[in-house]
Amino acid sequence: MRSRFESARERRRFYLERGLRKRPIGSGSNLDALMSMERDKLFIDMESLFGDIPAVVIGGVATRAYSPERRTKDIDVLVDHLRYTEALTRLRSLGWREEHDLFFPNTSLGLYGTAWSKDGRHLDVIATAQAWAAEALAEEVYDQTGLRVVSLPHLVLMKLDSARAIDQGDLSRMLGRVDKTEIERIVRIVARHHRDPHAAEDVRQYAELGALEYETPSDPG
Repeated sequence: MRSRFESARERRRFYLERGLRKRPIGSGSNLDALMSMERDKLFIDMESLFGDIPAVVIGGVATRAYSPERRTKDIDVLVDHLRYTEALTRLRSLGWREEHDLFFPNTSLGLYGTAWSKDGRHLDVIATAQAWAAEALAEEVYDQTGLRVVSLPHLVLMKLDSARAIDQGDLSRMLGRVDKTEIERIVRIVARHHRDPHAAEDVRQYAELGALEYETPSDPG
């Protein structure tokens, strides 16, 4: 029997409809203080690992650049599709061990990749032939520790495509603190690259939901 939450679109609609219906108001957390918290410096050195191969950190580690710190040690890297094989060869030469292929059966972004490990550390290397990845790799964005990460619009695109529970929470937290001009820039990029025609409007709704959660409740007195 098919689950009603099998597709990313269905999971997004369930999350957004319930969230916006409840319209939760946050507890007035000091967002500036949370954003200014020191981020853990992780083991990865992109230049040492990949040299001049275009590569950016994605996933949970990239999320830390756009929302309060989320403790994660899992490293996911997007590399240039045309130099994917070269990137894997470099990892082998540096003593990394190939664990298994990564599969993304429901992705609309054409993702593929390989999992690697070395000395108890884990690294997922991901690529796609689609145009959005080349666009993402051309942008130079760095997090609070100086680590090169994927730009916010392209991270949003990836999280919309996955729509796991943790990704949806990330979307509302990241977008809830972004001004309307930047939201519309993200909307345009998502509309250009996502196959789901509703995904761009979902960006606006995640932003609305996230903004509600950051608001300070009114004083009933």
